[in-house]
Amino acid sequence: MMDETETGNLSRSLICLCSAELVMMINTTAFNVALPDIAESLGAGMAEQQWIVSSYNLVFAAVVLLAGFLGDRLGHLKTMLAGLMMFVVASAIGLVAGNVPVLLVSRAIMGAGAGVVIPMGQALLGILFRGPGLSRAMTAWAIAGTLGVPFGPLVGGALTATLGWRGIFGFDGVVFLAVIVVIRVNVPRRGASHGPRSLRMPWMSVAMMFAGFTLFSAGLVNAQHGILSVDAWIPMVVGVMLTTGFVLHDRASRNPLMELGLMRDRAFAACAPALMMLNFSMYGIIFIMPAYLETVLRHGALVGGMLLMPLVVASIVGARMDDWVVSRIGSRGASLMALGCLAAGMLTIGDAMWWPGETMRQSTAMIGQTVAGFGLGVGQPAMLTWAMGRVPVERSGAGSSLLTVFRQFGSIIGVGIFGSIQSGLYAAGFRDLARSAGLDLRSVGSVTLDFQQAAGSAGTMGDLMRQVASRAYESAMTGSFAAAAAVIGVTLGIVALISRRASR
Repeated sequence: MMDETETGNLSRSLICLCSAELVMMINTTAFNVALPDIAESLGAGMAEQQWIVSSYNLVFAAVVLLAGFLGDRLGHLKTMLAGLMMFVVASAIGLVAGNVPVLLVSRAIMGAGAGVVIPMGQALLGILFRGPGLSRAMTAWAIAGTLGVPFGPLVGGALTATLGWRGIFGFDGVVFLAVIVVIRVNVPRRGASHGPRSLRMPWMSVAMMFAGFTLFSAGLVNAQHGILSVDAWIPMVVGVMLTTGFVLHDRASRNPLMELGLMRDRAFAACAPALMMLNFSMYGIIFIMPAYLETVLRHGALVGGMLLMPLVVASIVGARMDDWVVSRIGSRGASLMALGCLAAGMLTIGDAMWWPGETMRQSTAMIGQTVAGFGLGVGQPAMLTWAMGRVPVERSGAGSSLLTVFRQFGSIIGVGIFGSIQSGLYAAGFRDLARSAGLDLRSVGSVTLDFQQAAGSAGTMGDLMRQVASRAYESAMTGSFAAAAAVIGVTLGIVALISRRASR
């Protein structure tokens, strides 16, 4: 039995750690809603916008395993505070960024900070809480993350509408400094190292994984020109080869970066790709929808963020119902149900673009957001609790880092697949619709830039360009979300097979 003092300390620790994740996840997606403004301000096309988002996710994925490696040896709290400090530095750089390359540097440093903070927070929860307490702590953690991701566009929209997109960086700097102070004061140093294991850094493994993920992501971005184009399939093939080489090298290493032995557990192995699909879905929706809401429908950043609220509310409801769902159909059933909801939500959002009338399209898209959001809310705590409950305390840092790598890879392919399919279908649709309207026009890179070009054209020509761009973007969304639903459906089948003999 814990006394009241220890219970109070654990409660404060949980609040502090969840607050850190909430702010972190708000930051992750707050930036997406500012992409149309950044595109207009810095002249960023779709490919550059993909890199602005992907630079964060790529560095996140590269650093996250290193964070688990260091956290298990130096202490999880100390490592987490260092990650939060990276955000403060990155915010200062982003505040003065005058071009896309500087912005990419800022986002990359933020990705490094997130790659440290998220797995260290999960690891600390795994150390501070066990048994039923761990389930409740992971549910709280999942609610914070689930709230943060879709809530980000609302915060980003408000900041962009009032202070411009740079206001997001100013907000980050102040908030993360406050988070550092609060965590330093309230979270106990119970996450110290668990033994005299080697501190020799496995740099070769880090380099191979980062290069593999970067090349694969570059191939996905370039696939907007055609999946069979040389600049698409060659980077993807080389990326897969490097990533495979990383896995083989790490398995043979005496000082491995990744605890692949955890994948022998069927529950853990099933949760990894399932969690990957959660991020795939979240990042895909939040990458594609802002341009539709803000540019095509002309709602602006603040209203555009508010129109993503069905995703937020449904995620909260799903997370609150997680224990009830798991108690009736088990962790496996809850995980499979969550993936099914994601696939159904994607199909509904894509189908919405075929409905006549703007009101019907928006309403149907909101229903799709609601279904997908419920899947996100139920899935994340169920999967995290199921997986982390199978990880020994002394390997909690490595376990949470490995799961986070899968989640970040989901983010990378989410932005890459959604962005490339959307961009390719949009460019083709724009050309065909323009030809049907008797116009000799081609897209200049993104729907935001096309609307900007239309604003400079007088009278009927400008109106026709906007109509062509709007319809082309809506039509492309149907293809993008249908492809995403297919990817999730295949993953659902794989997860069902892997977890067939796993315990609840």
